[in-house]
Amino acid sequence: MEKNGVLFFSVIIPAHNEEGYIDRTLASLRDIDYPRDRYEVIVVENGSTDRTREIIDEYASTSLKRMSIGEASVSKARNQGMLLLSRLSEWVIFLDADTSLGTAFFRELDLFLQKNAGRDLGSGMVSLLPDPDSRLARGWYRFYNLANRLTGTTRSIQCIRRDLLNGIRYDESLTFGEDTRMLRDCNRRSRHFYLKTTSVFSSTRRFQKRGWMRQLFSWIYLTALPYEKKRSTRYTVIR
Repeated sequence: MEKNGVLFFSVIIPAHNEEGYIDRTLASLRDIDYPRDRYEVIVVENGSTDRTREIIDEYASTSLKRMSIGEASVSKARNQGMLLLSRLSEWVIFLDADTSLGTAFFRELDLFLQKNAGRDLGSGMVSLLPDPDSRLARGWYRFYNLANRLTGTTRSIQCIRRDLLNGIRYDESLTFGEDTRMLRDCNRRSRHFYLKTTSVFSSTRRFQKRGWMRQLFSWIYLTALPYEKKRSTRYTVIR
């Protein structure tokens, strides 16, 4: 459904112990330059033990839906968030709680998707900028952006056409690679896209705490694991 040519976006954000980041993420969505009746924000607080829930409540409004589940499962949080999608929703943006959007992002995404309306695009990834910024971080993010583009994978943000979600869900048995598995299911029905932008900012906390090389090799190892092994592997989330 379109209104005056403007797509309706739904943003689903899982949030577990994100008191250090969720404020900036929600503020970026509050201040985004896009018609307020053409997007919604759904935050699923999942098992937090810090001030995450209180911070989310500070942003309570008609454009923000929130729910809480007791389990700290990102896949379950995303799946539960889908239950709250507006009937107007056309594209769903699954956003990490430590990833913020520039004011122009929705308009960029809307323009790109409408220009490519005839290509049967169903899922996609966008380029990321590091937060905080540094020369080292920019270099690594250029590498990761290229890797995501070449491999058709995603991190921090995942855009999926709403109608594709009628029959597929995130695999709740996985703590790593659930987004790649979701993309595989989407790609069976539609085409994947990559959008270059300067309006999405992803936290560098994983690299700062574990080291850039160590995090890279950890991801490579986990990605290479067979599905059954992934199901039994518990990925340590860095906060």
